[in-house]
Amino acid sequence: MTEFRWGTATDVGKVRSTNQDQLLTMAPVFVVADGMGGHNGGEVAAAIAVDEMAKADGVASVDDLIEAVQTANREIVDRSKLEPELRGMGTTLVALVGMTVDESARLGVANVGDSRLYRVTDHALTQITEDHTLVEALVRDGRLTPEEALTHPQRNIVTRALGIDEKVLVDTWELAPVAGDRYVLCSDGLFNELSSAEMLDVLREVEEPAEAAVALVNAACDAGGRDNVTVVIVDVVDADGAADEAPPDRILSTHKAVPDSVLRLDPPVETGPDDPHPDEIFVDRSATKAPFVTWRLGLFVGAVLLVLGVLVSSVVAYARSAYFVGLDGEEVVIFRGRPDGVLWFDPTVEEPLVLTVAELEADDLREVVDGVEFDTLDEARDYAETLVQRAATDDP
Repeated sequence: MTEFRWGTATDVGKVRSTNQDQLLTMAPVFVVADGMGGHNGGEVAAAIAVDEMAKADGVASVDDLIEAVQTANREIVDRSKLEPELRGMGTTLVALVGMTVDESARLGVANVGDSRLYRVTDHALTQITEDHTLVEALVRDGRLTPEEALTHPQRNIVTRALGIDEKVLVDTWELAPVAGDRYVLCSDGLFNELSSAEMLDVLREVEEPAEAAVALVNAACDAGGRDNVTVVIVDVVDADGAADEAPPDRILSTHKAVPDSVLRLDPPVETGPDDPHPDEIFVDRSATKAPFVTWRLGLFVGAVLLVLGVLVSSVVAYARSAYFVGLDGEEVVIFRGRPDGVLWFDPTVEEPLVLTVAELEADDLREVVDGVEFDTLDEARDYAETLVQRAATDDP
C-alpha cells in the first residue's frame, strides 16, 4: 500500500472574478479540475467531476480509472440537460490515484484537457501528461514551434473536456510508486505564468508540500495571475508492495485514447539537403551593368508602376471580397477577408456569433479552425446559423 503526504493551494488570480478550479485530496485520490462555461457553469462542472472522482478510491486498474472519469463525464452531461443555463459547461481533469494491481502497488494517472501532472526530480520537472489543446496539436504537426505556442492567441482552446459529449477520450498512465518521489497536479493558471525552471526552483527550496503549493500559487499570481491557479503537491512517503525496481521515468504503461495523428492536417513538406532555403535570395553577379536612364526606360518604369497599381487594387479587392467563419479566441465569428490574410491585408471581424468552441462538434471544430470561406456575407451567415442550430439541438 502506498502512503502519501500532500498540500494544496488555490487562488482566483488577479483577473477573474470567480474561481472555477476545483481540487480533491482524498487519499489515495488526488484531482485538479479546471472548469469552463458561462456564469457558474465551469464551477459546477468541476465540482461534479471531483465529487465523482472521490468514489475512485477502490480502482484496481487504469480501466477502472477510465470508467470513473467516464462516470463523471456522464454526470456533467446529464446535469447540463436538466438545467439549460448550464449548457456548454465543461471541465478539464487530471488525477493521480493510488492503486493495487495484482497485489502490487501502482499509481494511476488520468488526463483530459490541459491540466497537468509533473514528476519532480533533482534536476528537472518532467511533464507526464499531454495537453489536449489546439496549439499542442499544431506543435506536434510541426506547424508551430513550442516557443510560438507560448504566445499563440488560441493557446487556451482545449480539444477535449468533460461534459461536451456522451463519452470522453481519456489518456492514462500506470506508474511505479517510489518513496521520495514528488508529483505536482495543477491547472493551466500555473504553467502559463511560470516556466518549468521557475517552478522547479520553488519546489527545490520548499520541502513541505503545503508550503510549496502556496509558494507556487503566490509566484503565479505575482507573475500576472491572469487565470485561476490551483496546485496539489503529492509526496510518496512509502511504497510498500511496489516492484523492487522501477523505471527511471516511473512509467510502466501508457494508454492514449487516440493516435497522435488525430486532428493533424497535411504534414509539412520536407526538403532535401540540396534544396534552397526559402529565405535565400540568389543574385547573378555576372550580369553587366545597365546603361544610363533613357526615355524607353522611363516609359517602361511608368508601365510597370501602372501594372503594379492595378495589381494592388486587385489584391485589395480579392482580400476583402470574401467572408469566412472562424475563431476569434474561443468565440466563433464571421470574418471579412481571407483566413490567412493576403499580403498586409488581415481579415477583420464582421459579425460575432453567440457560439463558443466548447459547443462545436468535433467535425465542425476541425473546419472552423482553418476557416470556412464564402463568397457573400449571406452565405457565411447561413453556415453560421447551421452551426448555432446544430449546437442548440444536438445532444452534448
